[in-house]
Amino acid sequence: MSELSHRAVSALHGKRVGIAALMLSVGILLSRVLGYVREAVIAYQQGAGVATDAYNAAFLLPDLMNYFLAGGTLSITFIPLFGACLAQDRESVGWKLFSTIATVMGGVLLAGIVVAEVFTEYFIHLLFPDFGPAATQLTVEMTRIVLPCQFFHYIGGLILATLMAQGRFAAATLAPLVYNGSIIFFGLLLGSSMGMAGFAVGALIGAVIGPFGLSLYLARDRLQYRPHFAWREVEFRRYVLLTIPLMLGVSLVTLDEWFGRILGSAMETGTISWLNYGRRLMLVPIAVIGQAASQAALPFLSRLAGEGKRDELAMMLTRSLHYVILLALTAGGLMVALAEPTVTLVYQRGAFTALDSARATAVLELFALGIASWGVQMVAARGFYAEQNTLTPMALSTVVTLGSVPLYMTLGDRMGASGLALAATIGITTQALVTVLAYKRSNRAMSLRSLLDSTLRGLVIAGGGSLVAALMCRWMLLLPSWGVSLDALLRVTVGGVLGGAVAAGLARVLVPSDWSRLSSRVRAKLVRKRGR
Repeated sequence: MSELSHRAVSALHGKRVGIAALMLSVGILLSRVLGYVREAVIAYQQGAGVATDAYNAAFLLPDLMNYFLAGGTLSITFIPLFGACLAQDRESVGWKLFSTIATVMGGVLLAGIVVAEVFTEYFIHLLFPDFGPAATQLTVEMTRIVLPCQFFHYIGGLILATLMAQGRFAAATLAPLVYNGSIIFFGLLLGSSMGMAGFAVGALIGAVIGPFGLSLYLARDRLQYRPHFAWREVEFRRYVLLTIPLMLGVSLVTLDEWFGRILGSAMETGTISWLNYGRRLMLVPIAVIGQAASQAALPFLSRLAGEGKRDELAMMLTRSLHYVILLALTAGGLMVALAEPTVTLVYQRGAFTALDSARATAVLELFALGIASWGVQMVAARGFYAEQNTLTPMALSTVVTLGSVPLYMTLGDRMGASGLALAATIGITTQALVTVLAYKRSNRAMSLRSLLDSTLRGLVIAGGGSLVAALMCRWMLLLPSWGVSLDALLRVTVGGVLGGAVAAGLARVLVPSDWSRLSSRVRAKLVRKRGR
């Protein structure tokens, strides 16, 4: 195929990825807004103390089960296999694989949940030995409530993966909204009588009607499931081989939060909650940019891999990374500049004090420095996953993660919650660099020069926008106060708008082709709306 043909194919697939990424970004953004509301409600009712630490800790055991069954990575392992079956006109084989995974792995997960329910208290003592009696008891109670969530997340995620492999992203967009909405609704409804356990009940109900129920409803027209225990079949064995590295390996993408919960449990009361509040804010741009881009790209990358088009795959991956780098660097810079008023606006009310805001702000500033690295890591790893290679990225991430443990312990001991956040940023940046370099080595069609150019331009854009935003926030402190929340809202709004405008102006100069393409699409949409 000629270079012109390569570019034409890449552009066509890139447009489809862009549409899917935009759709997912909108859904993720709305979900994160609901997540803000959820965290704000929790902060208002409970602040940062024993109950909130216990609530956050209660999800660790279920998360561990999900991790070791690779439930959290179903899209990574299943979509490439299912997508390859679709690309090769073997759809019936793909659905048989779906049935086998749902039956065998779903059964294993159910058995694990029963065991965990019986021995919850033992596991919590093992995971959180420094918790006091009150925190331990609360954690045990809420863990038993949320443990069944994992079954519905797992089966729902499997159904969701079939939809995404077919280019259908509505469930992926809406399911998180239903899940978060349920936590908020039942937290408000039951919070006065059950405390934080009301939010745990909301999580369980949300898992049933969101990831599971909604995905099942939207897939009803094409879903083909029959109880199937053919665990010796070639496709299922292939799935297991792809999944084993994800089960046995470790990655900072997952373990960073666990490190925060485990190491934070030995620090002052509130540490786990400050880390959680800061991380939730940091995850918004990561999800809207990095997660959306990686989820949208994987089905298309998998199709290209299944068709043997490695050059086109590398070109699409490079282009996806280019956009993620530019957007994530800018978002990270603005979040550092606006960290303090953002935390104040979202959380500081009720039981959440100014001291809590200061601690969460310090954490967020350090987390935000790594936003671009989180996004790059998510997208770059999809190049390997699309080619059904889970061993290489997981081996690399395991080495980086294990090497980061002393860093977490040292910085956490010296700097507390801020040290854990700094360790996370250093670790994920290392993991992102290693992953990109490893993929370049496996596929020479990837352009490192293009990515370096994107990074340098992105740093200039982010630096200009964040500097203006920070200066504006500082200047507004000199104005008469309208109240804590309103002052924070004004600072976030004015600083964000002016900082974003400067970043947009720099982007127009430094990346004119991207700016022109974006402007053309916006104008075209406006023209279509006027013509209706």
